[in-house]
Amino acid sequence: MCIFAFFAMLVEAPYNYAVNLKELAWLCCVCMVFIVGLYYLSRVKRRSLLCIMIFCLACNLAFVFCYFYNSGILGPNILLFALSFFIIITIIPKKQYVFWVPFNMLIVLGVLVVELYFPHLAPNLYLNNTVRTIDFGVTYVVSATLIFFSISYMRKNYDHERASVEERNHAIEVQNEEILLQKRELEYLNQEKDRLLSIVAHDVRMPLSSIQGYLELLNSVGLEEGEKHFIEGQLLEITRDTSEMLMNLLSWSRTQMMGATVQLKSLDVNDALKNWLKIEKSIADKKGIRLNVLTAGQLNVMADHDMLHLVIRNLVSNAIKFTPIGGEIVVSTRYRDAEGLIIISDNGIGISADKQESLFQLKASATYGTNNEKGIGLGLLLCKEFTEQQQGKIWFESKLEKGSVFYVSFKLDGF
Repeated sequence: MCIFAFFAMLVEAPYNYAVNLKELAWLCCVCMVFIVGLYYLSRVKRRSLLCIMIFCLACNLAFVFCYFYNSGILGPNILLFALSFFIIITIIPKKQYVFWVPFNMLIVLGVLVVELYFPHLAPNLYLNNTVRTIDFGVTYVVSATLIFFSISYMRKNYDHERASVEERNHAIEVQNEEILLQKRELEYLNQEKDRLLSIVAHDVRMPLSSIQGYLELLNSVGLEEGEKHFIEGQLLEITRDTSEMLMNLLSWSRTQMMGATVQLKSLDVNDALKNWLKIEKSIADKKGIRLNVLTAGQLNVMADHDMLHLVIRNLVSNAIKFTPIGGEIVVSTRYRDAEGLIIISDNGIGISADKQESLFQLKASATYGTNNEKGIGLGLLLCKEFTEQQQGKIWFESKLEKGSVFYVSFKLDGF
């Protein structure tokens, strides 16, 4: 409003001087200096409320002077009072309406009454009707222009604020949708976690009960060597499955609670695979499955030794679990652009189409291999999480009754 009022005074000052209203011209110049001071106090010093009060008071006093100096009721002064009223209600806080609105009206009624009883205080300065008409026209143009720019500015701000509110509301709606989605995911994960723990609790009791029963049997009844060998083999298999299950569960629980600590280092995958798969090769041989590791030379990738070991062990163990007697598993490596690939393929029972979409998700359920090897569906989730935490990728191809191929890729050392 200071800016609009300044330009209005800038137009009025030379006009008043031209029509021989020199006092009004000088008053406009003084008002321009006064307005610049108010702008500085409001914009720079941030004393807006004080400036509004001074502006409203000065505006009314200036128009009172104009009224009595410029022909009173015969001049355009009532229009100026209306303009003053518009400016005041535009800038004042709403709670101050109760003061400034009556104040403006009382000022207008007061000057009218004073002129009515003391007409000599507002002498007619117009030389003729032409000058009076021009004065009314110029005052109207300045007032209308000021009102136009003021309302346009306020509407622009209103539209901007409305657009901002709509944008914030849209953002809030999107955020609410995300929160609801996260809530559903958390509820689902809690259900899966409870289900997982119930399966683990059940599956831990079984081997412990078997070991206890075997020891009691061994302590009370003499068994033949063949019977002992058979029971020991069964217990070893159950204990191995349970150990693998607990190791996966503990690894997953640690990453969920504390986060994973990843230490990427240059790792010769071909050399590591030969050491990592010795136990798995022994298990495969016992089940009657050929486990071939086809590697040559060096393949150095950036990976975490322990994490990658867990990923490969789980993938190979799964291949052994779901490959029947007489089957074959091949673990191989190769280069692909700036990546090193580890490929685990088998000719086992494969994965059905309905299970492929949720294979890397937390789906707590008891799974059984071709020799009733038991799992809880946590290994592949760990493989995915650990691979991605090493900035790697994991994917698979599978056909029912024909086998599966799992791919794990990591960046080569130096890329």
